[in-house]
Amino acid sequence: MMPAPVRKYLLSALSGTPDVAERLLKDLHADDPRWDYRPDSERFTLREVVAHLADWEPIHLERLMRMCEEHNPTLPDIDENKLAIDNDYAHSDPHASLEWLRGGRLKLAQRFGALAAEEWIRTGMRETIGTISVEQFVALIVGHDGYHTRQIAQWLTLAEAVQSET
Repeated sequence: MMPAPVRKYLLSALSGTPDVAERLLKDLHADDPRWDYRPDSERFTLREVVAHLADWEPIHLERLMRMCEEHNPTLPDIDENKLAIDNDYAHSDPHASLEWLRGGRLKLAQRFGALAAEEWIRTGMRETIGTISVEQFVALIVGHDGYHTRQIAQWLTLAEAVQSET
């Protein structure tokens, strides 16, 4: 089991993702072309990233609740690309997505924060990962957040470099 101070830092990182995303994106108006800049055709635009992060909040919460209430539930994989198309990330309101992310993350962080020590070792079964504990699950979410907040910073830097060349 992870020591309590490690869980404390994970929860802080989990709670901080909306702050980081908003700080990075605060100067972009809804019609700013940087929202739709795509330097890598295989990855999301900034608009799509924030919609993606927001969309996953209820999924994360539902998985956490199942892990706490059921014995090693199967947590099916979700096709992120299909979800992006079905929920029209490309035309989403990025500021509304940031608000949705903040609200969803508050609920998720509160639920994680209310867990008893023994609940952190409960497990679920992810199709492509295998058995994952609650503490591994929160680490996975924090890592996923870091992947995308780094992407946001990189895309902004690349977009600004392109703008300065024109």
